[in-house]
Amino acid sequence: MTCHCCNDARPDPANYRLFADGCLHCAARRIQYIQRRLPLDQQTKAARCRSALAQALELGLPEAEIRSMAKRAEWQLAPVK
Repeated sequence: MTCHCCNDARPDPANYRLFADGCLHCAARRIQYIQRRLPLDQQTKAARCRSALAQALELGLPEAEIRSMAKRAEWQLAPVK
């Protein structure tokens, strides 16, 4: 089943601000959102990204995959099934 937050974000993922716990794509998109959309200084952005990553890791999501996905140019959304 596709994540409901990913489905809701499809029309405008750059501005959709809800992220489902336990969804790999939402975890990566949350970090992308922090990095790209929040008007914060670099130090604050880095701290927020670390916090978001730590929360995802607590839910058992894979760190390497989240980091890789968050670096991609396209906004991350779960594939439509």
